[in-house]
Amino acid sequence: MSTPQPPDDESHSQAAQLVRALLERHGIPKHRHSSFIGEFFGLSRAAAHQRVNKSTAWTVDEFQQLADRFGETLAEVLGATTPHSGTDAVLRVGALQIGCRVWFARETDDASSDALVAMESAGSYVVVPATAAVGQESLRIARLEVGHGKAIAPRVAVFDDERDVANALCAHLRSAGIDAVAYYTAEDLLADIPQGLFDGYVIDWLLPNNQTAVPLLAAVRHQPKRSALVLLTGKTRNGSADPAEVAAAASSFKAQLVEKPVQPPFLLSALVTDGLDATGRAAPRSA
Repeated sequence: MSTPQPPDDESHSQAAQLVRALLERHGIPKHRHSSFIGEFFGLSRAAAHQRVNKSTAWTVDEFQQLADRFGETLAEVLGATTPHSGTDAVLRVGALQIGCRVWFARETDDASSDALVAMESAGSYVVVPATAAVGQESLRIARLEVGHGKAIAPRVAVFDDERDVANALCAHLRSAGIDAVAYYTAEDLLADIPQGLFDGYVIDWLLPNNQTAVPLLAAVRHQPKRSALVLLTGKTRNGSADPAEVAAAASSFKAQLVEKPVQPPFLLSALVTDGLDATGRAAPRSA
C-alpha cells in the first residue's frame, strides 16, 4: 500500500527536488523531466509537470519504482546515502575526447571553482571549460572521474519521423558498437547539429508536409568537423520522391545513398565508406 508524503508544501518541494536530482544524475536533461515522468507513470502532460515542478505529493512506492528503474537504492534516491553510479560523459581537452563519469552538483552545493561544466545534448553530456559554455545551459560538476583506457564509440544521429524505423536503425547500429541516438523531428536535429556531438548522421530524405532533408544535409556539411553522412530514401519507386532530386542532393552534399527498407550491413558499410571508423572520427575526403 502506498504511503503518501506528509501534506506540507515544504516536504512536497523537497520530494520534487529529489526526483529532479535523480533524473539529472542519470542523464535526463531538465527540459525532458516532465515528459519522462509522464511516460514512466502514465500521467498526462499537466500532471507530470505538477509532479516535477509543483507541490504535489510523491509516495514511497513511486520513489522505489524510480530507484529500481535507475539501479539505485531507495536510500540513495531519498538522499540518505550518496549515489555512487555517476553519469557517463566525454571530457574534451583540445582535440582529445576522454571517457569519464561525472556527479552533478546540487543547487545548494557551494563550489569555490567551476572550471569545468557539463553541457547536455541528445541525452549525452560533454564536459568543457566553463568559459566555453558562456551563454549556454550547463550543469555544475561536483565530482569527475576520468576513465582508464576506455574507448569512445563513434556517435551517430539517426533521423526518421517514423519512430519505429529510427529506433530499429539505432538498435542495429548499437549492436555493431556504435552509439546511436534517434531523432524524430527535423527541428530537434537541426538544434543539435551545431553542438558537434556526432561523428556521423543517418537522415531520411522525405520529411512531413512534402519537405525534404536538404536543410539537414546542408547543416551537417556546414560544420567545420567532417561527419559521415548517409541519406535514406525508400519512396523513389512509387513516385513520392523524385530520383533526380535525391541523386542531386546526395552528390551536392557528398552523402552515401541507402535504400529503404534498410539492410543493416549496407548501412554500416555506407557509414564506413564515408569515413566513420572505430574511433568515431570521420576521415577527411577529397572534394
